[in-house]
Amino acid sequence: MLSNKPFFLANSQEHACLLLHGLGGGVYELELLGQYLYQQGLTVQAINYPGHDHPSLEMPTSCWEDWYEHVLENYQNLTQRYASISVIGFSTGCPLGLYLASAHSIQRLVLLSPFMSIKYEWYYLFPPEAYLFSIGQLTNNVPRLRLPIKDKKMRVEAEQAKLFSSFNLPSVRSALRLIEQVKSKLPAIKVPTLIIQPSQDTVVDPRGAQYIYDALGSSIKKLYWLQESDHISPLDLERDKVFTQVYEFLRTEV
Repeated sequence: MLSNKPFFLANSQEHACLLLHGLGGGVYELELLGQYLYQQGLTVQAINYPGHDHPSLEMPTSCWEDWYEHVLENYQNLTQRYASISVIGFSTGCPLGLYLASAHSIQRLVLLSPFMSIKYEWYYLFPPEAYLFSIGQLTNNVPRLRLPIKDKKMRVEAEQAKLFSSFNLPSVRSALRLIEQVKSKLPAIKVPTLIIQPSQDTVVDPRGAQYIYDALGSSIKKLYWLQESDHISPLDLERDKVFTQVYEFLRTEV
């Protein structure tokens, strides 16, 4: 069963991976990937951000600055023990990982279903971000719909592990502010980067993955498309492909 308890799985190798979950989610989103990487000999640490670390009837308000401070603290702790640190971000964990990579030394960066903009459908009339910064100011929380996982068994487990049944809109707006800051930093980020994006993502705009790939300053970068999975790709139908792609990328010499 999936759990939302942060974990640290230590191996003797010098290479450690810091796992960064999505907005309103938690370490359960990356738990199976973390276990796989540990079984391959890597050290793995997964954390829950402030505002994501206790169950609540509604998701509490938190901001990207608090999330990043916690990410940075854990990154710095890992640097005291390991020569190389790679960062694996999922969804909102991706702009957090990119922000970290813009200022600190990272061995490799993996971005899973990166959140750069919300999925837009033609019948919305306006981009979802426009509603968030207008009528979305009238409420703090909206109900969270079924988790975007096509694998039914895994979706049931994830539903049991998640902490919240709502999204906190001030926190979503904070994530969007982080994304705007990250966009300007992309050309200066030289870290070897793997991006894995489901083409059928129903949460984030899949074109964000291509945007990151095109704008990144790294000479070593790869964009891998999934064809059957929804947003939470590390738990979905093609998770084995995700695991092997991530591990092969991490173990390749720069």
